[in-house]
Amino acid sequence: MKYSELLTLYKDEKLDNATKKQVEADIERHEAISEYLFEQEEETGIEALEFPKVNNDFDQMVNRAIRRVFIKIGICIIAITLGIVIFLIFFLPEIVDSFYYNPEKSTGEHGNQLGLDLAVYTELCIPANNRKSAYVTGRGYGNYDIIIPQDISYNDFFINFAGKIEKGTLLMYDADALNPPVQNAFAWFQMEGNISDSLSDLIDRNKKINYCAAGDVNSAAKKLIELNESEKYTAYVTLDKIMPYEKFMKYLNRISEKISFENVWCAVCTKNGIKSSDTERFCIENLGFNCALTSSHNLDWDREKYPYMLLWDGTSDKATFTEQLIEDMQKEEFMKTHFTSLLRYMAEQKQFLKMMGRQPQQYSDAADYVEKNGLMVYGFVCIAGKDSILKLQKENKVYEIYTQAMR
Repeated sequence: MKYSELLTLYKDEKLDNATKKQVEADIERHEAISEYLFEQEEETGIEALEFPKVNNDFDQMVNRAIRRVFIKIGICIIAITLGIVIFLIFFLPEIVDSFYYNPEKSTGEHGNQLGLDLAVYTELCIPANNRKSAYVTGRGYGNYDIIIPQDISYNDFFINFAGKIEKGTLLMYDADALNPPVQNAFAWFQMEGNISDSLSDLIDRNKKINYCAAGDVNSAAKKLIELNESEKYTAYVTLDKIMPYEKFMKYLNRISEKISFENVWCAVCTKNGIKSSDTERFCIENLGFNCALTSSHNLDWDREKYPYMLLWDGTSDKATFTEQLIEDMQKEEFMKTHFTSLLRYMAEQKQFLKMMGRQPQQYSDAADYVEKNGLMVYGFVCIAGKDSILKLQKENKVYEIYTQAMR
């Protein structure tokens, strides 16, 4: 019989006395066991169970996982921050630099971009103030500090120009440092008529107005008398008649035997200057080149593309400052190549020209004109003292002279 059936018979009082007593003993025993277990549970509480121990291990596991995640996140944040800092310090300035004119860009073993550009630009546009080198300190983000030294002096003074280039904008601390001569430095400025004639004939015969910075012949001569005996000047000599280059050089060599002057630069027709029309206005651009050797240089450039661009080259194993070079400089074809190389090179330096406020087209058009018409000289610039300038003024091929104090 099952014990549950036995309990049912006990509740119905159908058991004999002996079995009844045995069941009652069993019930009493189970009540005692239950009471013991209840008391034991109150003493030990929930800590006596295994489940809390399992839960504590899980918490520790979760905490360790969270710590690992935070460590990884922290490392990633540090790495990203460090990467951004390195990028900002080392790479971003160079990236920004690439969008603007870079004066410290190397142009070979010797020199930098600004030095080469200045050598070409000053020979073309700023007579008697040629600059062939530059010290450049980059500050990043297209910003540079520059110093342009004077390489040679004719009056015992050396003037170094300082300034800065900021994102393709040039600021010279001396505002006149790289200014070209005034547009009307030569008396041929805006002259009308057939320029196969002499300037004096055009003015006298047609009653033209002389727009030269020195004024007419008489006022220009009076200003020369007032010059300081002990100073040297930059003299802008206007020829009375425009000459082909080789004829001009023969004339220059002849008068240099009796008159002392230095650093000759010739002004060349580069725009509608060789016309036969009596109504053609002669437009001069004050572009030219050195036709006397002054100082050597150590600059490099593409010599195949721009042959003879810079003369008296000191970078080759055998310097070209020789009698042969001096002889070649008397020839129009040689110097035409020199001049057009200067012009073609300058026309391609668009960032530099924008910084100088010039247009590339002017230089490429001038090169085209000279290649077609040759070298025709309407004046020259030289450095001389008062006595030599007065002697030059008396030359029959000279119309008048405008002078400036040397810088």
